[in-house]
Amino acid sequence: MAIRIKQGDGYSVPILLRLNGEPVDIDEVAEVEFTFGDGLRKLFPQDVQYNTADSCFYLPLTQAETFAFPANGSVSLDIRVKFVGGDVIGVQRMESFAVADASSEAVL
Repeated sequence: MAIRIKQGDGYSVPILLRLNGEPVDIDEVAEVEFTFGDGLRKLFPQDVQYNTADSCFYLPLTQAETFAFPANGSVSLDIRVKFVGGDVIGVQRMESFAVADASSEAVL
């Protein structure tokens, strides 16, 4: 997944989680942890929404959160899934988001 974020952006990023090549069965998921490299942590179902129409989790990012990302660098996203049965499985390949610098640092 190639996603480019500009500092100061504020929106929800779609994340499609796959297990053995198939989208994760949401009925088997108890919790999902999304952690950005700097420690920003969001949890499903508390902070993150899931859309059954496209099988994607929507990870909300605020302007203040994206301003904290390194300018003209990248930030990694680590994901761990806790299943209803108690197993916890981390996504083997962490995603990396390119971050573009913003000229203005004002939150709109």
